Amino acid sequence: MRIVFVFVFLVSIVFGNDLNISSDTNLTQEASNLTISSNDKNDSNETNATNLIDQKQTIFLSYQDVPDKVFVGQIFPIKVKALVSTQDFDEIKNNIIKNNGIDILNTDENWKWKNNELFFKTFYFKVVDKNATFPEISFDLYKDGNITNSQLFPPLSLNIINLNADKYFSNVIADSLDIIKSKTSNFDEKNLITVLEIEAKNSNLKDFKLSTVLRDGIDSAEDNTPYYKIYYYAIIPKHTESLTFTYFNTKENNFVKKSVDIVVDNDDVSTQSNLNPKDDGFKIYKNAMYGLFAIIFLILAITRRRVIYLLLLVFTVIMFFINMNPLSSIKISADTKVYILPTRNSTVFFVTPRIIYAQKIKKINNYIKIILPNGKIGWIKDANVIKN
Repeated sequence: MRIVFVFVFLVSIVFGNDLNISSDTNLTQEASNLTISSNDKNDSNETNATNLIDQKQTIFLSYQDVPDKVFVGQIFPIKVKALVSTQDFDEIKNNIIKNNGIDILNTDENWKWKNNELFFKTFYFKVVDKNATFPEISFDLYKDGNITNSQLFPPLSLNIINLNADKYFSNVIADSLDIIKSKTSNFDEKNLITVLEIEAKNSNLKDFKLSTVLRDGIDSAEDNTPYYKIYYYAIIPKHTESLTFTYFNTKENNFVKKSVDIVVDNDDVSTQSNLNPKDDGFKIYKNAMYGLFAIIFLILAITRRRVIYLLLLVFTVIMFFINMNPLSSIKISADTKVYILPTRNSTVFFVTPRIIYAQKIKKINNYIKIILPNGKIGWIKDANVIKN
């Protein structure tokens, strides 16, 4: 029994040591594996955290006042709000990445600052194609001349519609349109020229054009967004009684008719039936009257020998010659531009091919109103008159 007991004891000691060594090794290896796994996980977490910091969004863009529908040719505003969560920038700019059928009219306008984080800007767009898509625009933050943050405008879907208009349509789409002033005068023996001062809000007023007139155009314009003003001229036949056109009102969602009565101004040099004062049908009667008065005053001056009759005689003779030559003749240099109106950007409708003589009607500032040899009336600059 003692021998068996000793044998069992020795065996247990030997195998027990082997098992302990094996167990310690496994534990050590597992601990090592756990340490390596833990380190890898920490490195991975640090990498992910860095990526999250790099990808943090600092610009948030949204739209306000987006129209339900827009029409081809229409100019419409959209207000954009920008929330910027950083102050580390010097300026804000926009970059047009892609533009397809919609023009941006005020890309250079600055963003308006509301507080430390909020910025606003109203963009004015013009639709030029039925199949247009909203442009791709980026919102960029600049620091020391370099882009530090950038965000694309959110995609925006627009309902674009073509208008079915009649021949009186002026091509204008606007919130409102008003005719401020109108003026009509003779242009030549057969035609009149009428000038309209027109103002509209949120409009494409510079596209104003009528197909019902002989000739027309925009002489000058004033842009005071959202209001726009033009000075429009039209050459029309003398028998025209009114000038009528329509525009599309975006607030009322229909076509609105506008009409102007054609009345030749009283300060014009001639009547609607006869342009040139030299062709005045009453001239012979006026001359006969002046001749009669001249004879009467001459007889009275001789018989009564009073100075007053002599002065009246001289006055009558002067009026006779004024009636015979109501306009003064001026010499105009070659290549002189003859304008529709006495304004800086007025339309040129004639250029003198050589030195010519014309009849002077009146002068306004540095412009002279004349009648050309062909009977047309226009304006030239005072500097184009040959003095000697």
